[in-house]
Amino acid sequence: MKDTLKVTGHINFKLYSDDGSLKDERDINNLVVTAGKNYLAAWLAAASQSDYFMKYVALGEGLTAAQATDTTLETELSTRVIGTISSSTNVWQNQASFGPGVNTGDVTEAGLFSDPTTGTMLARQVFGVITKSAGDTLQVTWQISIS
Repeated sequence: MKDTLKVTGHINFKLYSDDGSLKDERDINNLVVTAGKNYLAAWLAAASQSDYFMKYVALGEGLTAAQATDTTLETELSTRVIGTISSSTNVWQNQASFGPGVNTGDVTEAGLFSDPTTGTMLARQVFGVITKSAGDTLQVTWQISIS
């Protein structure tokens, strides 16, 4: 008998204007990178975990397609945000909010990280431009499914 464990990711982006109206919404599958899979295996094998798993979400302006060998975003914007971590049956979730004035510009890539400035990247995806103005809020809901 052969058992296979599959780790996949999905991102939902919701862009809200300063008056709270929804300007844009995207649902995108993402790539779980090799370094992230290795980190997950080591984290699961640790005698104890001192912190939440992959609690930082980063945005960037890179355009190069995501590849399994990626370890960082191509052109990361200045601020990583700590998300709210939750889980349900076979799904781990990180929900982060980039408020007004945080990482404004043409967002084209996103990544999940273990650290606020460096660390290991679990997943990355490149997508069509989401233009985040100074007054906008971008809500990112990232789900990792284990099946």
